[in-house]
Amino acid sequence: MAAERSVLAVAHTVTALNRLADIVPVFDSDQRVQIIYTCPQASAVTNGVEEHLAAMGALVMPWEQATVTEFDLALSVHNSGNLHDITAPLVILSHGIGYTKYSPGNRKPETGNRKPETGNRSVYGLSRDGLVRNGAVVPRAVVLSHDEQYARLADAVPEALDAAIVAGDPCFDRMAVSEPRRREYRSALGADDDMTVVVVSSTWGPDSLLGRNPNLIAQLLAELPSDRHVVAAVLHPNAWFAHGPAQIRLWLGDCLRAGLRLVPPAEGWQQAVLAADVVVGDFGAVTGYAACAGRATLLASFPEDQIAERSAMGELGRTARRLDPVSAFLPQFDAALADAGQLSKVRELATSLPGSSAAVLRKAFYDLMALTEPPRAPLVPPYAADALLPERIPVAAWWAAVQWHGDHEAEVTRWPADVDARDEQPPNTTDRHLVVEQAHPRRDLHGNAAIVMLKDLGEAGETFTRRPTCGFVVTGEEVVHRDKGVVAHGLSDVDESVACASAIYAWLSAGRTWEALPGRATLRIGSRQIEVALSPPGLPPPPASEVRPPHPSRRPPA
Repeated sequence: MAAERSVLAVAHTVTALNRLADIVPVFDSDQRVQIIYTCPQASAVTNGVEEHLAAMGALVMPWEQATVTEFDLALSVHNSGNLHDITAPLVILSHGIGYTKYSPGNRKPETGNRKPETGNRSVYGLSRDGLVRNGAVVPRAVVLSHDEQYARLADAVPEALDAAIVAGDPCFDRMAVSEPRRREYRSALGADDDMTVVVVSSTWGPDSLLGRNPNLIAQLLAELPSDRHVVAAVLHPNAWFAHGPAQIRLWLGDCLRAGLRLVPPAEGWQQAVLAADVVVGDFGAVTGYAACAGRATLLASFPEDQIAERSAMGELGRTARRLDPVSAFLPQFDAALADAGQLSKVRELATSLPGSSAAVLRKAFYDLMALTEPPRAPLVPPYAADALLPERIPVAAWWAAVQWHGDHEAEVTRWPADVDARDEQPPNTTDRHLVVEQAHPRRDLHGNAAIVMLKDLGEAGETFTRRPTCGFVVTGEEVVHRDKGVVAHGLSDVDESVACASAIYAWLSAGRTWEALPGRATLRIGSRQIEVALSPPGLPPPPASEVRPPHPSRRPPA
């Protein structure tokens, strides 16, 4: 194949690669166009770019070579570095939800002037420093997502108005066409239809969600019942690559053991947001897109002085609820779910051309390349469900609390034990007991476990000997008491066994007798309801022919 036109895609960071992935589909199936990637090494965090380009199978050109090579078009979602050295019509686009943040070092108003967007403050992407060199506007096109950005560009760089194009937001449009795949995205996170998915989004820097409250993810995991909630985290790629993915995993080790779904930095965040019921975020673009998608959105950090007031994110800061770090989380989620519609103005300010971004961008690109557009409408691909591959570890330790309703029905609630709740929040405020898997790495939890999960029932005797606090051991089929032997059997998986053992433990802890224990009981774990048979203590289990064959063993929910 011999392409007629070459396009240089400038990827300063992994964040830029993520954004470019929403833009390059406009060239889909056009064999006349060759895309070549380069990294100018001009950003604070460039780690990860080369590895992700290699994983993509992209054609890459060193920056030094790219600046002495002629191209037919160049695309960049940052305007830092020596972009003026590129020999091609240059198109500048935003790498987030419009142009929302003040440039570093320009976030304080002049003395005596407290009005936003005045004084010495410039917005990144719409500043003179980024668009003008030697008195001339560098880009041939400055892509705006909304008409309101015209006025801000006119204030900052009026001579760049001739290059301005309002082209909507390609990420916004792809998320819109992806909405029907929400159930697939939830499934990729391990969430059933009746579970609440909570996505925690943090940009990077000291004022980010994690910069201000590094324990928030752990607190959410610790206090949200794990059989009714899934917690996922979306961290800014710069956070990943400023510290290294290995360090991020190490810092979040307890959260991962508590069931956190950690979304990788290169792709998957859009799917996670669409899977969410509630998003707890900050002033990063992911939080803004969550509000645009109609998700209940709470702000855990939002430094108003860093955000352009007239932007979509400025509107988010004015209208979204703040997360109270002291109060219980669930009532705050309920309130946010009830008024999610109040964030509609954020959506309105995100794009002036909903659904049309690909068409406008393709026309602009092909005009600059002096190339006729393909006859078909441009592609707006939904985000692939199989590209959402969160890192996760099965939960192997819980706090469990049981409430018996009469003599034949009990509700079992579980919280991950690897993370600590705030003092005045459940499970600290409940009558709880500890359930731990035999192979769990934290030995301190083993020392307090009332119930231990085993893979092999042959280890029961040794477990009881080594762990004096342990009253029950369970497998995927049976529950065994330290003194009474098998007290439940024919169970279908570990969930049932743990729930059954917890129910008996709570029954006895309430001062009720073995003799009063019902022969059959209905147990509820989250939305799941199971019927269990309880053997009279001390009697052998029934013959194999009378025991339900177990389903394939299923680990406790992560």
